[in-house]
Amino acid sequence: MEEKKVSFSVQMTVKELYRFIMYHAYHKFSGVLGIVLSIAACIVLAVSFGQLGEQTKAVLILVAVWFVIIDPVILYFRARGQVKRNKAYQQPLNYAADVMGITISQGEQQQTVEWKQFVKIVETKQQFLVYSNPMYAFIFPKSGLEDGCADELRKLILESTKNTRVQLKGLLKNGSYK
Repeated sequence: MEEKKVSFSVQMTVKELYRFIMYHAYHKFSGVLGIVLSIAACIVLAVSFGQLGEQTKAVLILVAVWFVIIDPVILYFRARGQVKRNKAYQQPLNYAADVMGITISQGEQQQTVEWKQFVKIVETKQQFLVYSNPMYAFIFPKSGLEDGCADELRKLILESTKNTRVQLKGLLKNGSYK
C-alpha cells in the first residue's frame, strides 16, 4: 500500500496572515461580543438619537465603529508588520504531510510535528489552519495549493486525525468533502 503524501510550499503574504488574524479574532467569544456590542450601539443610536446627549452619542459611535472598522484596520497593520519583521515569512515554508504528521522545512531547518500534537485544525473557504497551540497555527492558503492538493490534504487530515484528540472545525467538522 502506497503511503499518501501531500507536499506544498507557502509564501506568507499580508493578505493570508490578515485572514488568519481576523478569523482568530472574530471566532472567539470576545470577537462575537464585540460585533454584538457594535450592532447594539447602532440600534441605540438609530432609535434614540434625538434623546441622547452629545457625550453618549460619541461613546456609542465609538463602540459602533470599534469592532467593525477600527479593530480590523489595527489587525491589518499588525499582519503587515508581522510579515515584514518575521524572517520565517521572507522565504517560502515547505510542507510535506503524510499519515505520521507534517514536516516543515525552510533552508537547512526541518521539523516534523505528529498529528496528535496538534490541538485543532480548521478549514475555511480560503485556508487550512493547523493549530499547534491555542494561539499559533500553520496557515495553508488554498489559493497557493496546486489543483487537487486541497482535496488530498483534507482527506489526509480526516484520515490521520481519526484516533486523536485533534478538534476538527469549519468545513472539516463533519468530515465533509466540499
